[in-house]
Amino acid sequence: YVAFFAIGGYMMAVLGTRFGWNFWEILVVGVLATALSGILLGAPTLRLRGDYLAIVTLGFGEIVRITAQNTDYIGGPRGIAGIPHPPSFTDFEIFGVTPFRYGVLDPRPYYYLLVLMIVLTIVFAKRLESSRVGRAWSAIREDEDAAELMGVPTFRFKLAAFLIGASIGGAAGVV
Repeated sequence: YVAFFAIGGYMMAVLGTRFGWNFWEILVVGVLATALSGILLGAPTLRLRGDYLAIVTLGFGEIVRITAQNTDYIGGPRGIAGIPHPPSFTDFEIFGVTPFRYGVLDPRPYYYLLVLMIVLTIVFAKRLESSRVGRAWSAIREDEDAAELMGVPTFRFKLAAFLIGASIGGAAGVV
């Protein structure tokens, strides 16, 4: 999960500093890039179970970390400096407070942005939990072989879970 977080963070850093993209554009691209990396990792490895799957995912995290440290384009061990702030909404004011004016000294706008992202993630997850996909995930969690015999395409739903988890991690990394 932290590897997807790193991929999203590096997407923000590279696209924001080198190409001058907007935060909201980078958020969309970062989510899509981490979803793609989740598919690329999940497709060959989700046929594994238990400890073997855990070993592969831990190995992926180490690969991302070592690649980030040894790539000069993204700053190597020093990282990237001057990552831009999200765009400020200076006209928006509540009780004399501007909650969306981003800067270095005031952490409150980042707090509000994180609360917004957390609420959106919880609403998305709760709605997904009560859908057909959530019921399939529950069946897979309880007994994967029985779910497969009942007609649930377990590989597809496990890959969707991996993709959604990677996307949420990537969004957190961008923020």
